[in-house]
Amino acid sequence: MDTQWSLEFFTILIAGLIIREVEPIKITSVEIPSIVKAGTDESIILDCKYDMESSSNAALVVKWYVNQELIYQWIHGSKPKGSDEFQQYIDETYKASSDPNTMYRAVKLVRPGHELSGKVRCSISSQDDETDAEKHMLVYSTEKVFRLSHPTTNGDSTQLTTTCLAEDLYPLPNVTLHRDNQLISEQKQYYKNKTDGRFSVEVEANLSAEHIKLPTTFRCEITIEDANYTSVREYIYNCE
Repeated sequence: MDTQWSLEFFTILIAGLIIREVEPIKITSVEIPSIVKAGTDESIILDCKYDMESSSNAALVVKWYVNQELIYQWIHGSKPKGSDEFQQYIDETYKASSDPNTMYRAVKLVRPGHELSGKVRCSISSQDDETDAEKHMLVYSTEKVFRLSHPTTNGDSTQLTTTCLAEDLYPLPNVTLHRDNQLISEQKQYYKNKTDGRFSVEVEANLSAEHIKLPTTFRCEITIEDANYTSVREYIYNCE
């Protein structure tokens, strides 16, 4: 009986030591920029630095996701691969280190598009463990067209109309018309959501022409608050 008890105790002790010896993978730092301009020439690096501790590199896999969509995967012992949808933005040759266990842990983005906005997550797994980390990244798109029109009057010249057009922005911008540094109180915004997710906005304001002292300055202002982005067009109006 004592011998059987000793054997069971010894087996449990050895198992406990083995379990304690395998320490999980630890993510030591996460580098995901919060704001990126779409199409920037600057290389953008998404990096998840980790320590293997005592975990085996057997079945080591690094994955990167944007909004639950897989954009990049590296299986230890193989070359990394960008997903078909996002491959145009990924430099698959980029190496984050010379360590074979972390060499392709990071993603180098090249001229990233607004489609990469959202919750960015890295996942590191092996046969012993799995861990992940995430941050939010906004890839904002500035206007491809920005036009403040020459103000026009109606038939009897009692009403002055001005319009502003801004196209291909992301995320949804705030576009407003101003006159002589004052926000025009009555203006209408028309939004169009394109199939690729970007927005076009047209703003129109009608003013009483008889109350306008010439010359007067009209200004159209685009703001994307989350990106700290502002763009302005001005037009000095003196007559038709």
